Amino acid sequence: MFSKKKPSGGRSGGCLASPTGIAIAMSSNHKEERLRLRSGLEAAIRDVDYSSAHEAAQNLCSSVYEVIPVDLHDLVHDAVMAGYASALRDLAAGKLDDRVRERSTLLD
Repeated sequence: MFSKKKPSGGRSGGCLASPTGIAIAMSSNHKEERLRLRSGLEAAIRDVDYSSAHEAAQNLCSSVYEVIPVDLHDLVHDAVMAGYASALRDLAAGKLDDRVRERSTLLD
């Protein structure tokens, strides 16, 4: 369901390269936890929302990628997608109608 973005370097074995170039040890427990989190995020996105959520995540994450370790790019991207898709579900279900109306009157 998610596109696998190829990391642009910065990873060496079990370490992450931070923006400052300092290697950070990455245990197998951390790797397993990241995979578990990504699986949970993936389940939260409906097919109908995928394209919009993916585009929004690409736009929002583009500047963040420069300051976070490469191994976290996919997790951050997927978390943004899940949040955006959740907001789309809430809008479709009418959960935010009152808030939208309230804010639109403030703009008028």
